[in-house]
Amino acid sequence: MNFKQLEAFTAIARFGGFAEAAERLNLTQSSISVRIRELEQDLGVTLFDRSRRRVQLTPKGRELLGYAEQTIALQTEMRKRVGSSETLSGVVRIGVVEMVAITWLPRFAELLRARYPALTLEFEVALNPSLLSWVKSGEIDIALVAGTGSEVGLPSRSLGSVPFAWMVGASFPVPDRLVTIQDIRQWPVIYQGTDSYMTQLVASLLGSGGKPGRSGTSCNSLAALASLTMAGLGVSLMPLQTSARDISEGRLRILPIEPAYVEVTFSAICATPYPSLAFEKLLDLVVETSSFER
Repeated sequence: MNFKQLEAFTAIARFGGFAEAAERLNLTQSSISVRIRELEQDLGVTLFDRSRRRVQLTPKGRELLGYAEQTIALQTEMRKRVGSSETLSGVVRIGVVEMVAITWLPRFAELLRARYPALTLEFEVALNPSLLSWVKSGEIDIALVAGTGSEVGLPSRSLGSVPFAWMVGASFPVPDRLVTIQDIRQWPVIYQGTDSYMTQLVASLLGSGGKPGRSGTSCNSLAALASLTMAGLGVSLMPLQTSARDISEGRLRILPIEPAYVEVTFSAICATPYPSLAFEKLLDLVVETSSFER
């Protein structure tokens, strides 16, 4: 029995198949199969039920899984305590919302490459529903999302918050007084994605039961959201941090409403309920790099 065999075993158990484990570990499927066959021969038991479309652990496989995970976690801790930063290696898959991607993600990638040169980075930009699903299934290692992600039941770290404001384009007719939520309910609203965190937040602020209004327009890109708003197609809730130039140059206007801003929190979520020390180092760097307000 060796570490590589246990690594292959836990990858199959986690990702649901030999092909998925091979892709994750950057190996051929035949290499994964050889490692599992040798492990089963060494232990004298069958670890996976291969009679079904999706392989499943046998009772002995489930018994081994806890020991295998402890062994891998112990090795990770030894590397952190005894080895240098270069021992943190492999492929790290990180999913991010667009707000992170267009602000401080490049700085994070730069620092990560400088501190851990043996790591290979893979980024996916998507809305919250996809990111939360991927991090829970293990398709990505870390998700940087809007909100707390508490619904997935995984550990999270706060990345701070970003002030958002209700905005319209320069040509959009606005009354010469304080605007109310009732006014916004009467106007076309532009949502960021049909099921996204921001759409649910906007719908809750408008009192529409968590669902977009009938007059709403939806797009999953923050940049497209800004363009549609500047074109006068409706009202949107957008971040001040990325809208400052368009506001100063008159392409966007902040609606005069109370309260003036809505604070939106962001969080980093790890793919396992018990993050390894290696991933704790990555999460520490994520938190350190975030430019969002604390």
